[in-house]
Amino acid sequence: MALIDTDLSFDPRDPYFPTPGASGVEWALQVFTTDNGYGIDVDRAHVREGDRVHVHADRYARLGQQRPVEAGEVDVEVTRRVGALEWSITVRHDEPVKAVKLLLRGLPPEQLRAGWWTPNTGRSWAHGVNGQRFQLEYPGPDWATPWVAAGDEPNGLVLSVRDPLVRRKILHLHHPAYAPGPIAELVHVPSASARSTTCQVPSIRLRLGATEHSADADLDEHLSFVEGAHNLVPWSSRKDVPDWLRQTALVVTLHGQHWTGYVFNTFAQMAEALRFVGQHIEPHRVLAYLPGWEGRYYHAYPQYRPGEDLGGAEGFAALAHTARQLGVRLMPMFGGHGANVTQYPTWEKSVLRNDTNRYVELLNRPDWDGDRVGEGDQVFLNPGEPEFRAHLVESISAMARDFGVDAAFLDTLGYWFNDPRYEVIDGYRRLADELRRRHPGLVLATEGWWDALSAIFPLSQHWNGADRDLRKPRVLARYARTTGHLAEGTPGPGSTGVHEKGFVRRRDDVEREAHLPIVGIVDDTLPAHADEVAAICRWAQDHAPK
Repeated sequence: MALIDTDLSFDPRDPYFPTPGASGVEWALQVFTTDNGYGIDVDRAHVREGDRVHVHADRYARLGQQRPVEAGEVDVEVTRRVGALEWSITVRHDEPVKAVKLLLRGLPPEQLRAGWWTPNTGRSWAHGVNGQRFQLEYPGPDWATPWVAAGDEPNGLVLSVRDPLVRRKILHLHHPAYAPGPIAELVHVPSASARSTTCQVPSIRLRLGATEHSADADLDEHLSFVEGAHNLVPWSSRKDVPDWLRQTALVVTLHGQHWTGYVFNTFAQMAEALRFVGQHIEPHRVLAYLPGWEGRYYHAYPQYRPGEDLGGAEGFAALAHTARQLGVRLMPMFGGHGANVTQYPTWEKSVLRNDTNRYVELLNRPDWDGDRVGEGDQVFLNPGEPEFRAHLVESISAMARDFGVDAAFLDTLGYWFNDPRYEVIDGYRRLADELRRRHPGLVLATEGWWDALSAIFPLSQHWNGADRDLRKPRVLARYARTTGHLAEGTPGPGSTGVHEKGFVRRRDDVEREAHLPIVGIVDDTLPAHADEVAAICRWAQDHAPK
């Protein structure tokens, strides 16, 4: 959870230092351990200026500069290369380093007033317009790769981080009462699993006076770095994308059983829905997405076999047979993290832990039954833990083997957690590698997307509620495809089916690069809104990639 409204109630009195060739732009540094926060001791900072600025300090001060602390040292070098400023930061401390923050002040005010945007920010949107406080966190819905710009495209600035690993980055802009102007904070959070008394911050780059052309070139250079760091392959040459996925024009969400036990569609009704859809769009261009197929949605997690109330194994086999006859592809949904503790007794071995490994991270506790209180038995597990990952592999593999499903959707894997025992991204990679080894043609999809995640999953659901009209669509389109979220309302009143959102009016279909249209079907959709479903199918067929 972003703590955007949490702040110091005093002036940390950080010493600020110059940047070469950027008059008025100054920087400071703060270092955080698991026990406290520190600035550079103003009396022990040694500065060398010239073509580059080098700052060395062999002593810290607690925030506020009231108390010096002999606990380590800091080395920062700022250079100017090909029109961009680059920070190289190394910190050492007697305590393990939890985070390092670069603070920037004196950035061009007209660009700050125009606001900030990332490649995946909506085209008509900007963060922090007119100095409004905001925070971005990578990886996540608002920041798909650690590159961000401020100002209008013909006249702006660009700030980016070249990190070879997936680690939390936070950009926070505010104007505290003690400061003469806005401060941009860029925070690097090392992986808790590799926390050390020494931290080498990945390269931070600032380009001032960027034009649309130079900003685009800078983004392409950044994406080239990301491709090399995360083995991110262009969509056109991905080996994990079969021809049928390239031809897919529509995703049809067939809602199964709600957490409460309410059934939206049995497997037989799902088959009938596919037959109807196949009358209005070429069936081989349809991907059927099945949430709640395992029985009570989320309540049965992480035990995955066809739900008895929907028709059991026999009913699912009949659905799979119908899909094959039509040419429709099936993609059942699995929980990438979610589990009901009553269904998975060894949950404590794999449950996500906080960054100091002192307590369980209790996340995402929806009110599934409408009593206005979050349910108490839902936890999030880490696929980096070998036993849980093996359980997921076996569960998905069984569905591919026994029923010939074409794809598997893994819920929530777009969310990143700093578990000190197991790197989540490593768990995701190992999970995907093992499934592809067993089932080379199986397509893997997940909820949400960001740069390194797109290297693992060629298909995703776009973040719930996020704008699909991306400012720089190539950050997605170059590598992967996405579709509407599970919580997109169905035709008619907008039921979100098995999801906890209740009713949400369906968005109108608009063609967006790299986005596959989606339509959801619940119990009343075809009886009451068949004409609208048919129209959506025809629209998707007409706007499908050629």
